Amino acid sequence: MILILCAMALSAATVEKNPNPSVPLAAVVKYPSTLGTRAEIEVSDGERRFTLRYDGAYPPDKGLPVVGMRPGRRHQLSLRVFNAAGKASRPEVLEYTTPPLPADVNEFPPLKVTIRKPAKMEPGFTLFSPRRAGKEPAFGARYGMLVAVNDRGEVVWYYRTDSRISDLERRPNGNILYVTQDFRVVEIDLLGNVVHQWYAARRPQGPASGAIPVDSLTFHHEVDVLPNGNLVVLGSEVREIDNYFTSEEDEKAPRKRQRVMGDEVLEFDMAGKVVWRWKAFDFLDPYRIGYDTFDGYWFRRGFPGVIDFSHANGILHDPADDSLLINFRIQSAVVKVDRKSGQIKWIAGEPEGWPEHLQDKLFRMQGPGRWFYHQHCPQMTPRGTLLLYDNGNYGARPFKTPVDMRSTYSRAVEYAIDERNRTLREVWTSEQKGPDSALSTAMGDVQWLARTGNVLAHYGSAMAPSVAWQRTDWKVFHEAANWSRIREFTHTSPAEV
Repeated sequence: MILILCAMALSAATVEKNPNPSVPLAAVVKYPSTLGTRAEIEVSDGERRFTLRYDGAYPPDKGLPVVGMRPGRRHQLSLRVFNAAGKASRPEVLEYTTPPLPADVNEFPPLKVTIRKPAKMEPGFTLFSPRRAGKEPAFGARYGMLVAVNDRGEVVWYYRTDSRISDLERRPNGNILYVTQDFRVVEIDLLGNVVHQWYAARRPQGPASGAIPVDSLTFHHEVDVLPNGNLVVLGSEVREIDNYFTSEEDEKAPRKRQRVMGDEVLEFDMAGKVVWRWKAFDFLDPYRIGYDTFDGYWFRRGFPGVIDFSHANGILHDPADDSLLINFRIQSAVVKVDRKSGQIKWIAGEPEGWPEHLQDKLFRMQGPGRWFYHQHCPQMTPRGTLLLYDNGNYGARPFKTPVDMRSTYSRAVEYAIDERNRTLREVWTSEQKGPDSALSTAMGDVQWLARTGNVLAHYGSAMAPSVAWQRTDWKVFHEAANWSRIREFTHTSPAEV
């Protein structure tokens, strides 16, 4: 009798398009909560079939999110509801047609799959953040997007917002955290609804509506979730420094008092209270500049006249010893910091130019491996090795001559670490220089894939070979047309795409 009543009542189930237009491929299914809160929806478009499962965290009268559908297709949604005894209703079949992707390439990037070997690929979806670029910086700054694709490269979910996105993280509950160009950290659910939002209280743009202020000048590049539920994010501060460099090419150029941006690492709770802060100015040498110190990065983000000595672009918590890996692009170094003391545990990167008090923290390279430059996304793998994305920019630090642009390339690279003896040894790389390699002068990401042990690499801002390998001026990448690619490599030598 219970099953019959339940099945009859399901005729009241409805499906509607996502009320939030920021996630247009999603739908929402509703039914009376009196029938039960646990449910399953089998989704089919006639070719592809999958099942979504919901527990009490999704009130059915408010709506169950239906995500993972391909664009421009008619779908059948077969809903079953489970009562308290675990018995299921007869299926109620609903129909929903997803809209097509935007046709304008300024609104949605063209995607192309060039290699696909399903038997060797990591299962699941790939989530990434494309960027839009144009002659006017604001053209890209006001465009933020997240995209999920399946193993065929087909779009199954995407999200649009009004500010460029520089990092994304998945929470255990499925929500997504991201950092914006205008110095906010935002948490959304899979329907695109804002669950939490924080902003750097001293940002140039002033308060952000509906967001919680956090004591910082900026939020930039990356956010991570700590085991205690707090967030750790990159911030920054400006200091005026006397007798500072004015050139990264000419060591003898006249010096002057300069306004310099240095990075901070902030841990804050959900209420926005800062409970831990680490400042690069207090531990690193601001006079150890790198190439791109004067490239105007902070000018373009609302801080005219402010130059950049460290440019952190990545942070990751290492639960093995409760430390943080902080990646400094301009320093071409990864710094490991102990959270309890704030002290530096070690520094991986070209060992020249560091002050005396940090000499015992530096790694030395063993064997024929090469150092990384302007890198992104360092992480410790399950093998205890250091994996990162090596952009390869310049191949040197001031005031040495940069390598010829035509002779370098970007790659994922892995190093064995001996913390006791302070040595690194290169043990794996995604590729060597060749006709199919690319130079991604900015951005980049790498991920260790748990099921297969493969490595996913994102070449975030690759230059067309006709530009990268026919020009020798490293400053050209700020004006050159670029593209992006994502590659999954086997963890073999040589690696297979």
